[in-house]
Amino acid sequence: MTLKQEVQRIASSYTEKKNDALLVIGLIHQGETHVFPFGDHPIQKHVQPEDVIFEIGSISKVFTTSILAGMLQKGQIKLDDSISLYCSHVRKNHPIQIEQLATHTSGLPPHRLLRDLQLCFLPKVRRDMYCQYSLDELLKLLNSKKWNQPKSFPSRYSNVGMGLLGLIMGWSCHKTYEQLLKEYIAEELHLSSTFITINEDIKEKMILGHQENGKEVPPLHMHDYQGAGAIRSTISDLLSFLTAHLEADVDSLWKMTHAPRRKMGRNMSMGLGWIIDDTGLICHNGATSGFSSFMGFRPHSKAGVVVLSNYRNRLTQDSPDRIAYDLMNMLESKMK
Repeated sequence: MTLKQEVQRIASSYTEKKNDALLVIGLIHQGETHVFPFGDHPIQKHVQPEDVIFEIGSISKVFTTSILAGMLQKGQIKLDDSISLYCSHVRKNHPIQIEQLATHTSGLPPHRLLRDLQLCFLPKVRRDMYCQYSLDELLKLLNSKKWNQPKSFPSRYSNVGMGLLGLIMGWSCHKTYEQLLKEYIAEELHLSSTFITINEDIKEKMILGHQENGKEVPPLHMHDYQGAGAIRSTISDLLSFLTAHLEADVDSLWKMTHAPRRKMGRNMSMGLGWIIDDTGLICHNGATSGFSSFMGFRPHSKAGVVVLSNYRNRLTQDSPDRIAYDLMNMLESKMK
């Protein structure tokens, strides 16, 4: 079977029975990139699939840690720095360090159903989606007795922790997170369609997302914790970003983000932002209220995959994660 036929076999069923669905797949295989779209969304009448802009959700986190790597290389920040060095509202010598934010080992809270229930009875304040604490609430939490003594905190995936990292990096050099994204990644890699703030001139290239039931949802807006999941991008830009990581040599600033630093359960480890599974796949997935996505690569095979969907999926539905894993296995089987 040809590469296109293999991809169709693995992915084409995903868009069935999904109104206005668009699934775009990007592959890195034998030094070349390939893009395969599925679905019949009307945006394709005036925008090429490789130029359609998607919300990438938590894939944003590896952009955040890639920015961190650049700042580490320039000596602008250190992994063992206390967060209090960059946040005057946090008490001095706070035990949480920069590396802990980047590896989800800060002890900061994950998303919890109990917190959702609690929020029903608290005053309505601005909180970013999937981040259950406002910035003021987080600062109060950081100054609470919970962190009276330095200690080893548990591994738990925290949007507010990664979002705080994005804020701290900006505070350290008096810039916004989006300015750092442009300076350290978008300009460096010539990514013309990777951004956060929506301008009029790019609206026609933005696709609307859909909930699990097919209902359209408005674009995502995150204000405080943008480093956790606010980025928008195209398959072309993401393939360029992934290629930079895939081709990173041992001295590259990108390479330092790939090394396993903390265990996250039996079969997974954390690099700086990246998740490394026991097969050697370095990856991260993402989801917003209307989108789902996956990015991953294996350095030894020089193969990589990006999958973007304008649908959020139920746990019982097919997903970009499944498609990506099957595609990676297919690519590597072709190399044997």
